[in-house]
Amino acid sequence: MIPALIKQASGGERRFGRDVVWNLGSLAVLGASGIVINIVIAGLRGPEALGVFNQLFAFYIVLSQLAVGGLQFSALQQVSYHQHDLRACSRVACAALILVAAVAAAVCLVALAGRELAAGLLDSPQVAAGIAFALPGLFLYALNKVLINVLNGLRHMRAYAIFQSLRFVFILASIVGLIRADAPAERLPLALSIAEAALFVSLMLYIHLRLFALVPGRGTAAWFRPHLSYGLRGVLSGIVHEINTRVDVLVLGFFLDDATVGLYSFAAVIAEGFGQLAVAVRWNVDPLIGRCFAEHRRSDIEVLARRIRRVFWPAAAGVGLLAVLGYPVLLAVFMPGAGFGDSWSVFAILVAALAFNAGWRPFMGLLLQSGRPGMHTLLVLGVAVCNLVLNILFVPVLGMQGSAAATGLAYMLEAGLISVFARRVLGIRV
Repeated sequence: MIPALIKQASGGERRFGRDVVWNLGSLAVLGASGIVINIVIAGLRGPEALGVFNQLFAFYIVLSQLAVGGLQFSALQQVSYHQHDLRACSRVACAALILVAAVAAAVCLVALAGRELAAGLLDSPQVAAGIAFALPGLFLYALNKVLINVLNGLRHMRAYAIFQSLRFVFILASIVGLIRADAPAERLPLALSIAEAALFVSLMLYIHLRLFALVPGRGTAAWFRPHLSYGLRGVLSGIVHEINTRVDVLVLGFFLDDATVGLYSFAAVIAEGFGQLAVAVRWNVDPLIGRCFAEHRRSDIEVLARRIRRVFWPAAAGVGLLAVLGYPVLLAVFMPGAGFGDSWSVFAILVAALAFNAGWRPFMGLLLQSGRPGMHTLLVLGVAVCNLVLNILFVPVLGMQGSAAATGLAYMLEAGLISVFARRVLGIRV
């Protein structure tokens, strides 16, 4: 798969291939860390504790999109357009960080005040305590999203891959430390705050020492208005996207008990790891298509789409089949007798849908990189509404398998909408 991508990718073939390799390596770390996090919590604290953690994490991820305000997308676009002007990139980054810090602080205060409401909706008092422990991490997560997207826009993909991996490595290490300290389930989200603090320090040092000074200077304020304009048009897409990735867990939490949520979320997290294969390719595609739009080379995007799909789609299907067959082995080796066998059907349904989606997901950033965050929001909103409605209809009747079926159909709709919006809005066939 990788040699073919190196050979066939348009423009900068060898660099693109190396970058994909690095990001697939990062993906392996992300996937392994996510699996181990779930195994550690489920194995040492049981399905109920895992359900509480994943419900809290669902809120955390959704709130993080409010906290970052869509400004990470603006930073990515503008940095990719000005890759060869580091002074301009510094001004772009500093302006985005200042704005995000203000927005994130406000979101954290609102979340602190409303944490009891969230716990009441899910009938889980532990969620309220967990939110309080996670809020410092929420603030830093928003800043880290901007910094990581700056690396992506500059195509520093090795550093990008390493820092993406470090987030989950830090979370895993923190969870293990908290469990060894006999912390109760509601304090496990403190691992998110510890991890984001370590990641923030690491990112700031790397960018400041290796790329450019992260110090506001003359011209920084000029980027406030472009960032705000882009962010206001794109913030809803980030929020809706993250809601869409967690809506199955949240709907299950509303209708069913914490233990069932734990079973489902275990399979869903591992399936999501498989889905990150396409996201890893997207990480490398986004800055390339940004340059193509900046230099008015839209035909190159079509060529890149055809070549990536020709290689990546069948490869994803093969990996997905192996994953489905290997899932029971994973349970038998790492979770014998833990009662997670019923989650296999959930995993199989989600992986099948993600394998179908893999031919289009690498180009999910087309509308964002073309400067149309509002249209991107419509695309993401359509997928999310479909996912929510189908989950509400299917879960009461079919339980966690119904949630998997609903989410799988939403993944398939996403693939179709990416193609339709690219053709109708941009005149590009992907």
